[in-house]
Amino acid sequence: MERGEDSTKKAFADAYRKLLAANTDRRVTVKDIALAAGYDRHTFYYHFRGISDLVLWIFNTEVAAIIDASSSDWSEVLRNIISFADSSRKLVLALYHSTQHSDTLILLKRKIVEIMRFYIDSDGRFSWMPEEEKARTAAFIAGGCTAYLGEWLKSGMEKNSAAVSAELLDMAERALLGFQSM
Repeated sequence: MERGEDSTKKAFADAYRKLLAANTDRRVTVKDIALAAGYDRHTFYYHFRGISDLVLWIFNTEVAAIIDASSSDWSEVLRNIISFADSSRKLVLALYHSTQHSDTLILLKRKIVEIMRFYIDSDGRFSWMPEEEKARTAAFIAGGCTAYLGEWLKSGMEKNSAAVSAELLDMAERALLGFQSM
């Protein structure tokens, strides 16, 4: 059972998603979200600073769930994150174009660092690496992945998600092979 605060946040998140899906040309407001969630604006502002804060919360919650539900295969996790972005295109682009833009990319990079660090730590091919080198390698790959995904978002997600996944995974795998042969 969800805690009260989490269930309230989830209600706002669900309402926002439904309003986005309605595909109206009208801008979604806090008042719209609160009304659709069955709360007032004050309750919304108790939990979030604004719509971009809500969208960042949704993104963070979804990515954490994807990581938890995925196997330890780093490529599966990245594919699942890209698939989520594709299936939640309006939400992701709303976040990308919000005031939380840089926070989104920082969050994404942190998550990719976690994924890559877990992989590097669990793959015996990298057991020779000192801990600080593992951390730098994970950060290096995450930086490249984040920059690539940022360009995809900047383009309005024009390229299909399968192509983005393939290119991103190829780039990360080549980097890992390079570090493995050092």
